[in-house]
Amino acid sequence: MNSDFTESVVEEAALEWFAGLGYAVCPGPQIAPGEATAERDDFGHVVLHRRLRDALGRLNPGLPTEAIADAFRRLTLIDGPSTVMRNHALHRMLVDGVNVEYRNREGRIVEAQVRVLDFDAPANNDWLAPATNLSVPSGGSGPDGHYRTTNRRARSTGSCAIRAEAPTDQVPLARTEPSSRPVPVSD
Repeated sequence: MNSDFTESVVEEAALEWFAGLGYAVCPGPQIAPGEATAERDDFGHVVLHRRLRDALGRLNPGLPTEAIADAFRRLTLIDGPSTVMRNHALHRMLVDGVNVEYRNREGRIVEAQVRVLDFDAPANNDWLAPATNLSVPSGGSGPDGHYRTTNRRARSTGSCAIRAEAPTDQVPLARTEPSSRPVPVSD
């Protein structure tokens, strides 16, 4: 095995690629909990809340605060029986927007679609890719007795950086039918 090919090499290449696409790249510790420029309270928070709220408000200037707050809640508290279904729901909201209802000035309940990403003018989005190669214990250590390096790469949603990581409930990408042919998972 080539010891020159490490996770940090992959991370550096990915960061260069993201930077070439127009993402802002910053050191992960810069936005880490406890820092002066922290953007999350702990590493368990996968959504950078301030960035998401700011993006929703900026991309939906005509909507009232309660509509933006409802969209924020729906984006950050996705319910579903599996990681695959929750990811599918999030994907739909990223692509189609978040359906919300609110009471207008006349007191009527109206429906609205809160945009999460600006597909027409991508420069209106705040793309962030933090370099967050951190050594943290994984159940004490990895199979080799060392700390596991987690590469918690963020991708942006409007202005909301969401950490991408593998599902924790190990849902397979495809089911296998008795014929042993892979069948795509559908919801």
